[in-house]
Amino acid sequence: MNHSETLLQTPLASAHKALGAKLVPFAGWEMPLDYGSILGESRATRESAGLFDVGHMARIWFRGPNVAAELDHALGGCITDQPIGKARYTMILAEDGGILDDLITYRTGQDEFFMVVNAANRHRDLEILRSRITESTIDDITEDGGCILALQGPDSVRILQELCDDADLSPGFLDLAWPGSPFGQLFVARTGYTGELGYEIFTTAEQSNAVWQRILELGASPVGLGARDVLRLEAAMPLYGHEIHEDITPFDAGLRFAVRGWKTREFIGSSALQAAAPSSKKLIGFTTDKRVPRDGYPVLANGIEVGQICSGAFSATLQKPIATAYVPLDCDGPFTVSFRGKEMPVDVAVLPFVPHRSRD
Repeated sequence: MNHSETLLQTPLASAHKALGAKLVPFAGWEMPLDYGSILGESRATRESAGLFDVGHMARIWFRGPNVAAELDHALGGCITDQPIGKARYTMILAEDGGILDDLITYRTGQDEFFMVVNAANRHRDLEILRSRITESTIDDITEDGGCILALQGPDSVRILQELCDDADLSPGFLDLAWPGSPFGQLFVARTGYTGELGYEIFTTAEQSNAVWQRILELGASPVGLGARDVLRLEAAMPLYGHEIHEDITPFDAGLRFAVRGWKTREFIGSSALQAAAPSSKKLIGFTTDKRVPRDGYPVLANGIEVGQICSGAFSATLQKPIATAYVPLDCDGPFTVSFRGKEMPVDVAVLPFVPHRSRD
């Protein structure tokens, strides 16, 4: 058995192959990196609409009469006041306030929540959550044959309306909806990872391929993980293992909104956050006209290393390399990045690199 045969596949594996996708191992799954052009797919999403298979992301249900209170204690974000029919970005914290993972909770009922977490952290997150949540039921449905289709870009609302044959369908930012369609009822959230107006459509095993194909027929371009990373970096959205990880707190990452109520609520990590001194670092953006600064490259100020690159990519929108890094709060440069010992000047850029349109 070769390595590819050990990988999990989403329901769209055959569809990706038919489209000529470059398939690569990713977090235990075989996923499309691109369909021929990472930069072209990035531009298509910004200018019209891109369609992503993100069925590798872990999908988990939580149910029980005390589920909101249990999740509120287990997670950094306030859950008890999350309205039914709304999504909320939050995170799992360690006792010391470090970020173990970021995620989205979806409140689908009074005693029912849905959650999507990063594929690479699925098993660890489940172990942590099961240790913190003892009264409510936890049901991991990641491998049930269903999928998540991310439809992103300015044309996404038009495509969603035509998909569901409902010209009035237009969920607000972070809203959930259960529209009917020729493929049966769909579960839709106005969320995404590109900074664009867009939706994530949760499909059953029976719906996945038909819905994917119809969205492409309506004008969306298939987009792989390569462009997804470029788009999320342009929008300065954090990626676990890069901008956020166990040694970074929500305050370091500028994600205080994800732990709303941290001064008064009791949750795992709250004591550490309440006792923490103000963050001594800041996340900044860089641009350059030459080579792409890659993850882990040293960042220097006046010849002294002050940080490391978190993420770097060539921006299809700006037509130049972009990157992020943490540096000391009182350090304003000028900065250089070391490329195997050779220092290259970089320019500080305002984050996000590309304005968000997700609320438009």
